[in-house]
Amino acid sequence: MEKNQEALPLDGVRVIDISRVLAGPYCGQLMADMGADVIKVESPQGDENRRWSPLLPSGESCNFASVNRGKRGLTLNLTHPRGREVFHQLLASADVLLHNFLPSTAAKLGVDIVQLEAQYPDLVICSLTAFGAEGPLRDRPGYDSVLQAFAGLMAITGEPDGAPVRAGSSIIDMATGLVAFGGIMTALYSRLAGKKRRRVSVSLFETAVAMLGYHGTAWLEASVLPHREGSGIWHLVPYQAFMCSDQYLFVAALNDATWRRLCDALELADLRDDPTLATNEQRVHRRDHVVGRISQLLRTRPANHWQPLLERAHVPASPLHTLDQVFEHEQTLANHMLVTVSRGDGSTMRQIGIPFKVGELTGASIAPPTLGQHTDEILAELRHDAASVAALKQDGAV
Repeated sequence: MEKNQEALPLDGVRVIDISRVLAGPYCGQLMADMGADVIKVESPQGDENRRWSPLLPSGESCNFASVNRGKRGLTLNLTHPRGREVFHQLLASADVLLHNFLPSTAAKLGVDIVQLEAQYPDLVICSLTAFGAEGPLRDRPGYDSVLQAFAGLMAITGEPDGAPVRAGSSIIDMATGLVAFGGIMTALYSRLAGKKRRRVSVSLFETAVAMLGYHGTAWLEASVLPHREGSGIWHLVPYQAFMCSDQYLFVAALNDATWRRLCDALELADLRDDPTLATNEQRVHRRDHVVGRISQLLRTRPANHWQPLLERAHVPASPLHTLDQVFEHEQTLANHMLVTVSRGDGSTMRQIGIPFKVGELTGASIAPPTLGQHTDEILAELRHDAASVAALKQDGAV
């Protein structure tokens, strides 16, 4: 495999990634970025998101490409006895197994935790599900938006009187991949310390509930039920997007000192000196008045007039960037959030970088594998000769 010159943190760690779609594959990609040998195991039909739009000019799915770089690709039929034999040969050489089968399907295929723990006591087994490993819904399938709805996130997202709104990106899937990465790293550290914690269980549901954050505590301990506020939020004023003469500008005054600086920057001395607006609680009660005055003023000039004034006053503010603006921004480039990976034909592909850095590592590696691209190579490593590989293919095991 193509690697960075420097030894990477997870060099020597082998991951068998039989997960599909986004959450599990994203976790596997993070491990590959950090140097692990991640073997992407797919059915002969391939991961379902290989066929999802939008497609690259080459016909590859952008969805698949976004979460599978740095991996080697193997096709394997886990319903075939010889396919399962190869799978167990892989596990014998592995440190981590990553899968997102439903619990009942995992048991049927022989990849559930109980069966594998006895056979591979040192193997870290990470299971990703939609609704969690326990409870009456453990075998229910689900996707990102389903869990945004189920876990209450959609109920607090959108305009006050509008229809339900999902977050624009698959934020629960991607966050679950990060959670799985953290869980696996914890389990590997536990193994290194001689402890026996090998099971890692994560789910879209648990991630979504955890991401309710302080909204959850507000309900549990103060009986405060949040409601939709569009770009704003129910307990802070002003904290929302305001339309300028040309585009929206998000303005955030999260405390009373910032509120006073905001008023000074916008020359709204009457609001600053109004004793009925001195605290955030008071401004929340007079939200319409505060928002109305600021909106009226900001509409008179373009965003690039107001933003420098607010920045000089140390008031957090940002225009609403489109994706082309994000990926052209110097801050994106400076933090290596745009990386270039090499493809087998010598061309390159631009991708989103990793959201954390370890030393100087940027995570750039090789492009996602084509379906079964490394099947022969991996089987050879498992001591299958050419005749054995041909027989496995003839039988439909790989």
